[in-house]
Amino acid sequence: MAERLQKLLSDSGIASRRQVEAWIRAGRITVNGEPAVIGQRAEARDRILIDGQRVRLHPSGERRVLAYHRPPGEPLKAEPASEAVSSYDRLPGIPGRRWLPLSPLAPIDGGLELFTTDGALRAAAGKRAHELSSTYTVRVRGDTERERLNGVIAAGAAGEPPLAIDELRVVGGEGRNVWIEVAVRGARGRDLRALLASAGYEVSRVLRTRYGPVALDPALSRGESRDLTESEAAELGAALGLSPARGSPDQARNRSASRHRRAARRRRGDRP
Repeated sequence: MAERLQKLLSDSGIASRRQVEAWIRAGRITVNGEPAVIGQRAEARDRILIDGQRVRLHPSGERRVLAYHRPPGEPLKAEPASEAVSSYDRLPGIPGRRWLPLSPLAPIDGGLELFTTDGALRAAAGKRAHELSSTYTVRVRGDTERERLNGVIAAGAAGEPPLAIDELRVVGGEGRNVWIEVAVRGARGRDLRALLASAGYEVSRVLRTRYGPVALDPALSRGESRDLTESEAAELGAALGLSPARGSPDQARNRSASRHRRAARRRRGDRP
């Protein structure tokens, strides 16, 4: 079925819809030998070229999700004149496709970073950004008595926009440098930094340890990555409101059950 060109390329992990629109305006994309136009519809069987190179389209159901342990201070992408190693430099190559970050951390922060080849999954992550729960481990300097921590929770709820902190507890540290764990909805690392700073804390480190149902694997060293299993990717997709990816165990079972029901109806002589 024909879809808008921006959606077709985005769902295949080629680029974001905004980036595809920019390429169309710059005349870099052709469809079946003709320059593409904004709003044009196309199918996977069409001959689509970007800068004269044919692109490989992949159905959005062929979902690949990567968990990466991002070191604090590492840029997501390297600047043209920079020699710094970026997160993208460490990711495995995927010819004809690109990794899309689901909810990128600020360069100053570290921990769990998720990438996908599925534009639909990335779009869903953007829409659910204020609903999905994440967990951060934060190193702070300051008094961490329960009463003061409760004040942080109350301040987050009263903020604009509000930050729904589900849990805030001390998990380690010595002296006045203490690690606290924060489970929160609708917040990123920079939001937690601002909230804790407004409460008088000095924040020296923010690490994301969980994004939705996906937790940072303790065996995953900084700078290393791994593919999520089918069940992990399906659980993440469900948390973001997407149906199971094509080829997943759930869909395979559903198709098998449907075939058995149709065969049983035929044996009984029922109408399909």
